Amino acid sequence: MKNFNFRIINVLVLMLTILVSSCSKSTDGPFYYPADFDSTASTSFIWTTDFYEIIPELAATISKKDNVTLFISEKENSKNVNSLIEKYGGNVENISFVKLKNKPQNAWIRDFGPVYVIDSSGNKQLVNFLYYGKLQTFNEQIAEKLNLDIIQIPLSSTGGSREVNGKGAIILCEAHELAENKPKTRQEIEEEMLKSLNLKKVIWLKQGIPQDDNPGNGPLTDKVWPNGVNGHVDEFVRFTNANTVLISSVSEAEAGSHPILAEAKRRLDENYEILLNATDQDGNKLNVVKVPFAPLVIDRDPKENRRLLASVTSYMNFIVTNSLVILPSYTSLFTGIQGEDYMVRENEVVQIFKEAFPSREIVRIQAASLNRFSGGFHCVSINEPLANE
Repeated sequence: MKNFNFRIINVLVLMLTILVSSCSKSTDGPFYYPADFDSTASTSFIWTTDFYEIIPELAATISKKDNVTLFISEKENSKNVNSLIEKYGGNVENISFVKLKNKPQNAWIRDFGPVYVIDSSGNKQLVNFLYYGKLQTFNEQIAEKLNLDIIQIPLSSTGGSREVNGKGAIILCEAHELAENKPKTRQEIEEEMLKSLNLKKVIWLKQGIPQDDNPGNGPLTDKVWPNGVNGHVDEFVRFTNANTVLISSVSEAEAGSHPILAEAKRRLDENYEILLNATDQDGNKLNVVKVPFAPLVIDRDPKENRRLLASVTSYMNFIVTNSLVILPSYTSLFTGIQGEDYMVRENEVVQIFKEAFPSREIVRIQAASLNRFSGGFHCVSINEPLANE
């Protein structure tokens, strides 16, 4: 009986030791959802030469100063990839590869890719939301490759629909979240989001830009259809630090020039007022800065030539790395005097970004070719965070 009791005591001591050991990890602080402008270990892409080689160009540009991770298939040759990176002037020493048995065909990694949460010592976990109601296996592959715990969340959420300040506040778009999580209420979505990402405050905006509406909602005008996903916030509003947000803005003159721009102005003005009256997680007012609206681009639908599509053009769909801001540019769309006038306008945008990101270099890359496929630079990239210093 004494030996039996002794074994029980040993088991209890072992269990207590494990419990204390696991609790000791809490000294690193709770896991938090970092912002894009926080310290970054690497910017990740799913490798593809589609979209007129825009991902090779983005990866090469970032690799000149910062780390890049490329997810490639087991059959792809990294030497061939590096050759293309070098063609765009990249530094292959800053490129790392993760080979996947089942590489996604979908390159929009921001929306379905890994959601990193991190503690103050740099320990990471992955949060895996449903992707339009479906469970994603891609993030399970990443968790296994990086030896990270993964937490499954019964809520549909995409990366482009979330914008955080890294301190506990998140911006969500009501139109998108309610549509993707039927029949959940706004309150139910908010509670799940706060709990899943250890957040303190949700700032609810109403609708995204019209071009980013779901085509299933119908045309924007008699002939022009939207080409988006029903209101991703990264198409019109972004944090640049814990207390400052940029928001797209349409002028009166632009609103008078086209009905789509008039609707964009109505929606953005409403969102602007919400942000002006909002507070962060600590009850502080936000610094809200308007940014000129990107040009409205309407093209023939490549799948149905009789239909016109509005490209999801946006200056807000930028990438932030430790050293750079990769800013969408649209100067290639204009020539002659019109081009000179537009260059002046875009230089105003660049100046706003220089003031918003004083420690980073602003690099412009032409974005219209990617926007025609319903997204932008931020959509095809994702940041792997470092612990805040």
